[in-house]
Formats: sequence, structure tokens, C-alpha cells
Amino acid sequence: MLKGVAAHCKRFITHQWRKQINPNYSLFISTASFSSRKSSSLHNYYIRKRRKWPIQPFTTHRCENFAAKLARQLFKQSIRKSKTNLLSDLINSCAAFEIGPTPQSYHLLFKILIQQKPSNCHEQIRQILDHIEKVENFQTPERVFIDLINFYGDNSMFDDAVDLFFRTPSYRCDSSVEILNALLSILCRSKRGVEMVPRILMKTQTMNIRIEESSFRILITTLCKIGSVSNAFELLSHMVDEGFDLDQKNCSLMLATMCWQLNCDSGKIMASFEDLKMLGFAPRKNDFCNLIRFLVAKGKGKEGFGLLKQMKKSGLKPDIMCYNLVLDGLVENGEFTSADKVFDELLVLGLAPDIYTYNVYIKGLCVQKKLDDGIKLMRAMKALGCSPDLCTYSTVLRALCMAGEFDRVTEVVTEMRRKSMQLNPKIYDILVDGFIANGDVNGARSLVDEMLNENLVPLQTTLDKVTGCDPRMLSQVQD
Repeated sequence: MLKGVAAHCKRFITHQWRKQINPNYSLFISTASFSSRKSSSLHNYYIRKRRKWPIQPFTTHRCENFAAKLARQLFKQSIRKSKTNLLSDLINSCAAFEIGPTPQSYHLLFKILIQQKPSNCHEQIRQILDHIEKVENFQTPERVFIDLINFYGDNSMFDDAVDLFFRTPSYRCDSSVEILNALLSILCRSKRGVEMVPRILMKTQTMNIRIEESSFRILITTLCKIGSVSNAFELLSHMVDEGFDLDQKNCSLMLATMCWQLNCDSGKIMASFEDLKMLGFAPRKNDFCNLIRFLVAKGKGKEGFGLLKQMKKSGLKPDIMCYNLVLDGLVENGEFTSADKVFDELLVLGLAPDIYTYNVYIKGLCVQKKLDDGIKLMRAMKALGCSPDLCTYSTVLRALCMAGEFDRVTEVVTEMRRKSMQLNPKIYDILVDGFIANGDVNGARSLVDEMLNENLVPLQTTLDKVTGCDPRMLSQVQD
């Protein structure tokens, strides 16, 4: 009780002190209270009693979403029994909750038809498209037609895909380059579709669809696949003239396509390579490798060596595959001095030679009659981290047989057997050829007997060589 009295006295003293300092204190308090009451009354007047804009609870966005959810559930229940008339099921489900079908709901119908593929799938698709065109008035999303075009393409219905593309404006769809690319992608799968492409490109002008870089990429890729590189190059030049950036992937594809064509002239390929660089093409390591491989296959190892130099000047670091290709081309052309330089260069650059590198270089040494160097390198390979294989030994054995050094042939064969390496029919054919060339028919017969004892089937060339020298071997092999 004493605490309550003290608090009351404290409030009283404080009130009197404020009144002495500010004589209008009580007036201020009363005015603020009146203003608060007036504001509260105005608030109640406009908000609670006499509001002019009543909120209808049944037209809110939340209720619409709830109705759409119920319609979706009803539609899913109806299609579990049958999918023969999806359009009627959708319309009835939406009408039950007094809502209209949306573009997304029609897109769902197409997805169901594409995935489930009922018996009357194509008839239902045409029925839904007619309904969207004649009954609905919304703007149809482009994604709907892209899915349908891909579906037609998977079923080789190119005419239906083209017809749908031309009719997209009647469905109130703003067509873009995406639907054009979808159509071009399916048409370029077959020769008949490619023949329809020019008509499509002419139609895009009236449909206000501008061909973009992605469209050029599809067309150039298709032309390269069918081997029409000259037309692809013309299209690429037109693409650059129209102000598009040069697609490096397209240039690489064109270059690779020309290299794959066996009847293509090396001079023509190099001229096209220079033309591509004039357009702004920056060749990569794979592009140089494709060119070098093509030149080596054409017997142009020296030109391949020139490309290797050009590759290094452009700032690219050749890998061991590039050096192997150049080394092989030089050895085949008899450019052994350049081959030695290439082999020394890859070692200086720190590249680790692989089995192909050693086999090609040993082959070059054997061709030069440097058998001691070849055998020495072969026996040092394991210490260098790359053990010789059957191809390595077959190269050395062929060279020894041609030189008539059969003592060393026996030594190499013994070394192979000591390493548990089984001689294959190809190596036996090399040995038989060497023995027959040296006039040792009995030695060749003993090699054939050895093959038969090891259950190896001799090559036909081996049999022809032995039976030609000794016809009795034919009956022995047949037995």
C-alpha cells in the first residue's frame, strides 16, 4: 500500500512540475486526445462501416488456384480409365469448377499424347490444334509447337512438321528462331528433309523470322555431313558477310570433313585452309593434327612437317601425336635427316615418346640399314619407360631377314621367348619369307610345323610360299 501511495505522489509531483514549466500542458494533452479520437473515428468510417469497394472472396487469386488444382485432380482421375478423348476430359474437368483451360493445360495434353502414344494419337493432336485455333483466343506458347515438331521428326512426319510450322501464326504464336531451328534439325536428318529446307528458308521472310548464327550452324553441319563442303564454305562466307561472328566449330568441322574425303586433293584442302584463315579462323591443335594426318596419308610428309612448324609459330604446343604423324610421314618419304631432327626436338621439349614413336623411328633406322642402332634402341626401350611390343620385334626381324643375318634372327626370337612373348602368325610369315628368300626351305618347313604344334593357323601367304617350294607341305597342312 505504501508503494502505491508513493507512486501516486510521484505522478502528482511530476504533473505539477510539468504544469509549472509549460502552462499549456493540459491543453496539449486534451488536444492530442481529441485528435486521436477523431482519427480513429475517420478510420472506422471509411474502413469498417461504409466502405465503397467490397472485396469478393470468391474472385481472389487464391480461389482461382484452388479451383485449377481441383480441376487438375479431376482431369487426372478421368484419364486413368481411358486416354482416347483427352480434349473432352480437359474441358469437362475445367467446366466443373467454372474455369477455362489455360495454354499450360493444352501443353499437358500434348505431352501426354507424345509420351503415351495412344492408338488415336495423331487424330487427337489434330483435334486439339483445331480447337485451339477456332475456339480459344489466348496466345499459344512457342514451346508447344517445338515439342510437336520434334515428335513429328521422330516419327518421320516431315510434311506434318512443315505444315505446323507454317500455321503457327493462326494459333496466335509469335514464332522465333527457336522453332525454326527445331524444324531445321529434324529436316536435316534425311535427304528428303534437306530438299525441303530452301522452301522453309524462303517462308521465314514472310513470317518475320530472322536466321541467326545457330541456324547457320545447323545448315553448315548438315552440308558437311553429306559431303557438300563447297556449299558449306559458301554459306559460311555469306554468314560472315551478313555480320555474324565466324563459328570456329563450323570451320573445324569443314576442315575435318575435307580431310575425311579420300578423293580430295591436298592442294585444294590447303587452299581452303588458307581461305578459312582469311575469314578469321584460328586453327587449334586438333585441326593441325587432322591436316597433318591427311597429308601423311597422301604421301606428303614434308608438307606435314611444314604444318608442324606453322603450328609452333601460331603459339600452339604440339603433342606427341602430332610429332608421331610427322615422323611417320618423313620416314615413309625417306626424309631421314628431317626425321632425326623431329625425334631430337620432341625429346628436347620434354615429350615422352610412346610405343608408336619408337616403332616409327626404329623402322626408319632399319630402312637405313642401321640395324645395330635399331636393335640397341629396341633393347633400351624398357629402361626408357616403354617396353617393345610385337610390332617392334617384327620390324627388327624383317630387317634382319632381309639382310640375311639369321644368327641374329635366332637371337632376337630367343629373346622374345625369354620375355614370354608368343610369336603370332604375322611374325612367322616374316621368318618363313626370310628363310625361303635365303634358300632354306627346310627351315621354313620347320617353322610351319612349329606353328601347327602351337595350334596357330598360318596365314594364307605363308602357306602359298611354303607349298610353292615344297608341294608336300600342302597335304601335311590339310591333315
